[in-house]
Amino acid sequence: MTAKARILLIDDESLVRDELGGLLEDEGYEVICGSDGHEGLELFRQEQPDMVITDVRIPRSDGLSLAMAIRELSPATPVTIITGHGSEQMAIKALRAGVTDFLKKPVRLDDLASALLRMETARLIPHREPANLPSSAHLVEHCWTYELQNDLDAIPSFVDVVLSTCTSGFPRQGILELSLALRELLLNALEHGNLGLTYEEKTTALDEGTLDEMLAKRGSRPPFANRRARVVTRRGDEHLVVEIIDEGNGFDWRALPDPTDVDHLLEGHGRGVLLARMSVDKLEYNDKGNKVTIRKRFKGDR
Repeated sequence: MTAKARILLIDDESLVRDELGGLLEDEGYEVICGSDGHEGLELFRQEQPDMVITDVRIPRSDGLSLAMAIRELSPATPVTIITGHGSEQMAIKALRAGVTDFLKKPVRLDDLASALLRMETARLIPHREPANLPSSAHLVEHCWTYELQNDLDAIPSFVDVVLSTCTSGFPRQGILELSLALRELLLNALEHGNLGLTYEEKTTALDEGTLDEMLAKRGSRPPFANRRARVVTRRGDEHLVVEIIDEGNGFDWRALPDPTDVDHLLEGHGRGVLLARMSVDKLEYNDKGNKVTIRKRFKGDR
């Protein structure tokens, strides 16, 4: 079987390298292992892997320093860090520094699969040279409106098309951050909004391995079957505003825990909202809780 991509895995515990490396190889990835920060950076230079997974606490340079060094060498290479209790603040710093995702110990297979999908998304976003308007032209605003059925599998390609339409000339890193934010927020809009799935129901379904079955059954019956998510994008010359509106009953977003609070960072839910908040300049809900609006600045917009 041809490997999907080459992953550099850095952890000072041989058991973690063996177990996590084995899981990655079972998924079709080629795995290169290192045990500390210096070795990890040297392996990155020599092997030029497609993606990196590193523990946040490793000898001879911590995982955050390693991630930042890798981003300096190759800004397009996605990095995920592994963290545990006691290293939450470092995980927040890593996300703000541009790390793609984080995994909490012990690593769950579902969380690993989600992190791999995010990194694959980041890796495959094409590099486009910015296209500049003539000095005599000035874009005030351009608007696109879409509707999406409750098709979770369509989210990645849908987001790719939306962003390819409205982000010409924007930096690649900004497009990547928007892509991650939109995927997470659309998943929430379909699962928890249109399909009415509660966090408690999702937790139980994940533990029992019945999430796909539950979503398919709920999506096939009224009132859920006829619901849609509307996505409105408004582009100015130096910013993009995106609204995602679902047809669910809404929720009390004021009761959401602060996702950057270390007491909540490693909880099982909320990572999508955290990643979205870290990826954009502004994120807010309407009073009902069925519309989320994000804003992303580019160039010199203040």
